[in-house]
Parts: sequence; C-alpha cells; structure tokens
Amino acid sequence: MKNENIAELLNLKDSEIDYSDIAETDTEFWKDAEFRYFQKKVDYTIKIDEDLVEWLNGLGIESNQAINNIIRAYYLINT
Repeated sequence: MKNENIAELLNLKDSEIDYSDIAETDTEFWKDAEFRYFQKKVDYTIKIDEDLVEWLNGLGIESNQAINNIIRAYYLINT
C-alpha cells in the first residue's frame, strides 16, 4: 500500500468507513492484538518531557514500542 493511501485511510472518520462487508468483532476478539512493523531496529537516544514519559508508561505497552508506533504513524501521514 502506498503512503498516500495509508495517510488517506488514517484521516477517515469512522462514519466514512463502509463496514457492511465484514463481520462484527468485539473487544474479546482484539484483546491480544498487536500492531507490529518488522523492520530492523537501531538504538537512538532521545530526551523527552517527564509528563510524556508518564503518559507513555500509562499506555500499558513497552515505551519503546509506543514511541516507535507514534513516530511511525506521524511518518506515514507526512510522507
């Protein structure tokens, strides 16, 4: 999928998506789901604000993964 298509999809409102051709799911179905990119990881050190660290830790997932997901989403929307 091209980055333009991903950005377009990310900007859709739920009300604009046609769900009629897929089965409904519930939270039980998705409870163990994880969003993953399988790309080579490199070490990169950053300093971030304390309140952001608290927020990241409160997400319930490993903070490196959370930061990577946030940066990846920003990248996909802006490239």
